[in-house]
Amino acid sequence: MPLYLWLFAEALSTMLSAITPIILLLLLVAILIATVQATLQLEDMALSLLPRTVLIILVMLMGGFGAFDTMRHLAASWIGAAGTLVHRAWY
Repeated sequence: MPLYLWLFAEALSTMLSAITPIILLLLLVAILIATVQATLQLEDMALSLLPRTVLIILVMLMGGFGAFDTMRHLAASWIGAAGTLVHRAWY
């Protein structure tokens, strides 16, 4: 496998593992709010946007379920392997 494809695959899998819990939590909140709005027949856009915005701010302030640590680990591993990556063929 070419080096650029390996780097892309590693970055993509790390990104997906970092943001999947956050996306699933936001999806769950959106479904709950949509259900409440449909049940009560409310059409207020602020009611659908405000809880998701507050939730994502709280999740990011708490560390993003380890998303920041996952990205930091990826960066540290790439920086640590920079010497070997320079000497490998890119094709």
